[in-house]
Amino acid sequence: MNENNMMQAFILLLAGFLVVFVVLILLIVIVTVYSKIIRTIQEKSDKKKAVAAGKTSADTEPAKEIRSLSREEIEDDDGEIPGEIIAVIAAAVDAVYGDKPHKIRSVKRERSSRSAWSRAGVMQNTRPF
Repeated sequence: MNENNMMQAFILLLAGFLVVFVVLILLIVIVTVYSKIIRTIQEKSDKKKAVAAGKTSADTEPAKEIRSLSREEIEDDDGEIPGEIIAVIAAAVDAVYGDKPHKIRSVKRERSSRSAWSRAGVMQNTRPF
């Protein structure tokens, strides 16, 4: 090959890399902007629902301090989940579903091979926008 063909091949290679990276950056920008738009729409909708339900902003904000419980604190001597924990779970379900009809049929401990940290990582990394 002569020098002219090598120069054209090199220019074509650089142009290809440039196009691919520009498109990738453009896709990243589009997805980021789209997620911000969706998040603001959801926040406005949540605020409207809270105002319609008569709740204040303090009622809709998450708790600042969360204490993790040990297995001994959660389970009674016979291995059952105490009523206080079931009440907290019921309150969380009610907070999620709100006015929609819902019913808790049973509360069971999940026997999983994954650790709590692993499950939290999976949930965080697979959460939509």
